Amino acid sequence: MQAADDNGNRTNVRRLQPLRVLLAVRDRRFLRVTSFLLARRGYEVSQATIGTVLEAVERKRSDIVLLEPGESKAVAARTITALSLTTASPALLLITDGNDERVGWKGLASVDKWTPIEDLVMAIETAAFQRIPPSASAPSAREPGSSL
Repeated sequence: MQAADDNGNRTNVRRLQPLRVLLAVRDRRFLRVTSFLLARRGYEVSQATIGTVLEAVERKRSDIVLLEPGESKAVAARTITALSLTTASPALLLITDGNDERVGWKGLASVDKWTPIEDLVMAIETAAFQRIPPSASAPSAREPGSSL
């Protein structure tokens, strides 16, 4: 697999286990096609609804969540915030219907829904490459400045 670094250079990535991808999208056709294509490329794919995505992330220990924001931006924003606070600390990639929808989600990684699978894989790998590992994002039990 390949990922892009900060300078846009592609780097080979070797994993000891498959990347765990959670698809939280409403479009059944997109869900079936993307699940099949990602599984063929060696990803471990699971599915959830936007209402069950937090539970699924914790249960499946997902590395990355592909989230379709849906009709309610408020629900999507709450879900995105909650995802950032989970102990699993998954990377997030928004699945959008086009450039108009991307404008409302500035600062978050996103990809058009029907982008070529190679571009989707590159976006997934880039998001996973930039992800903060759960152990590094968990708060430390020791207070700063204290000694053991």
